[in-house]
Amino acid sequence: MTKLRHYNGNPQKNSPALGATLAFLGVNGLLALLHGSQGCSSFIRLQLSRHYKEPIPLNSTALLEESVIFGGWDHLKKGIAVAADKYKPQIIGVMSSGLTETYGDDMVSALASLRLERPDLEDLPVVLASTPDYIGSMQEGYQRTVEALLMTLAGQTNKTKSLGLADSNDAPSVALLPGCHLTPGDVDELKEIVKSFGYRVITVPDLSISLDGHAELEAAPVVQGGTLIEEFQRLPECKACFSFGQSMEKAGEFLKKTYQIPHFNIPSLTGLTATDTFILTLAKISGKTIPERLLRQRSRLLDTLADYHDQLGGQKIAIALEMDLLYSLGSCLVEVGSEISVALSASQGSGNTLSLPFPVEVGDLEMLEERAADCDLIIANSNGRQAAGMLKVPHLRAGLPVFDRAGYPQKRWIGYEGTQQFLFDMLNSLS
Repeated sequence: MTKLRHYNGNPQKNSPALGATLAFLGVNGLLALLHGSQGCSSFIRLQLSRHYKEPIPLNSTALLEESVIFGGWDHLKKGIAVAADKYKPQIIGVMSSGLTETYGDDMVSALASLRLERPDLEDLPVVLASTPDYIGSMQEGYQRTVEALLMTLAGQTNKTKSLGLADSNDAPSVALLPGCHLTPGDVDELKEIVKSFGYRVITVPDLSISLDGHAELEAAPVVQGGTLIEEFQRLPECKACFSFGQSMEKAGEFLKKTYQIPHFNIPSLTGLTATDTFILTLAKISGKTIPERLLRQRSRLLDTLADYHDQLGGQKIAIALEMDLLYSLGSCLVEVGSEISVALSASQGSGNTLSLPFPVEVGDLEMLEERAADCDLIIANSNGRQAAGMLKVPHLRAGLPVFDRAGYPQKRWIGYEGTQQFLFDMLNSLS
């Protein structure tokens, strides 16, 4: 059972608003607006820019002291109106902060009032996500925002200017809901796997074409790349929905209940058993044989397990990550015979936590320092480097932020190939 600590000496978690920003950054043509202070939005931009090495388009309602005292309701209305008039986005995504939620600003009524005052903005989609700092970590903010995106945009007719979506592909569509623990490289691999079974994919959100490290001529105030608004409209047509990570299960269930789309929650895609389960499910619902490319990748992973089972087995590992990523990597390590001596999640995560053969606690990086002295390897984000350096324990970077290793957003941790690379990285870190 997850235990709570009474204080955080060196927090490992990110703010829910950062997770909300990350989800919004996977939607094409969206302008992200934080209802809070400029300092909050600046920190989020800094954290994400260091991780992705990209400019992060994020605006704020720029609340000051008097705004907090008397409420930021009018600031929010003005912020949405100015963003719409100045930048002409296809969608505006608004996330709250602890500042505005503690005061009690009603974003829904502010938007309704603005639409009455500005009838020309009636048809502009505005997604409202409640992400105060006290609900958890990045994972919770991302989860709430994906749910808000689906509830606001799925199946809705867009009356604004459309980019158009090609209809030449008659293949059945499948909805993919990747959790925040998946990198843009992971999402790209995930899409390729599903496409290999003859499906067209609709990914919400899609960081694989917005934060994948491609070159842009200049920074833009709205998201360039990601899920098209037309793809949200086509979600009810999907033949199946896959959600990845326990935190995404509720979003998948929304599509199932609203549009009667069969939903499959995949808690992990790292490890032989986890990948086998996903691939066999795809083969069953598609009626197609498993592609040779995937069979070859599986064969390589089996060979790696045979070659290095003696070095993987018995290693004592300390993990400090967001819950979905902790579950994914932790279950893979148990599968190969490693021992999880310390498992610290950034937040409690989903209440429907699957059983793990090791205890998980909500903890910070100070607790990591206290517990990981006898471990052979630490797996944590770049902020875990102080604990690793003090304890003289090897440190494998994972999660967010990773700012002292090159190429992390393109790194793949999922599927047969990603699992093999994860085990190689682990072995190389230990050597």
